[in-house]
Amino acid sequence: MTDVPTAAGPSAEPGGPPPEPGVAPSGAPRPAPPPHNAGWAVVSLLFFWPLAFSAFTHAFNVYPQWAAGDIAEAQHASDRVRRLGQLSLWIFGGLLLLGVILYTIIVVVLLVQGDMGWGHHGYEHGGYAMRSLGF
Repeated sequence: MTDVPTAAGPSAEPGGPPPEPGVAPSGAPRPAPPPHNAGWAVVSLLFFWPLAFSAFTHAFNVYPQWAAGDIAEAQHASDRVRRLGQLSLWIFGGLLLLGVILYTIIVVVLLVQGDMGWGHHGYEHGGYAMRSLGF
């Protein structure tokens, strides 16, 4: 039988020390940790808070996953935080646009329907209040 090298590299011993941060288990230097994107998590908190729970959870998982050697998952968590922050901005913008459209419709309907008696307390057109004051 011939030995076939595996892509997984040498396996860590069960009782051995944990891998050092910055050094991959295979001995090659590990890339720098992906950004936490904590700013995007704060954006999600400010603009659409329901997404902030997931965004902060992913942001807090970036470094532990990187330190454990799971670089792909750390990068995925980092990307997810950024996407959630951007999604919260899009949702906020959509809700703001919807609010402006509804406000505009309400104002136009009120203007088309007439003054509806606003500001008229009987003083302007000789109403009851004017007559009772002797005018």
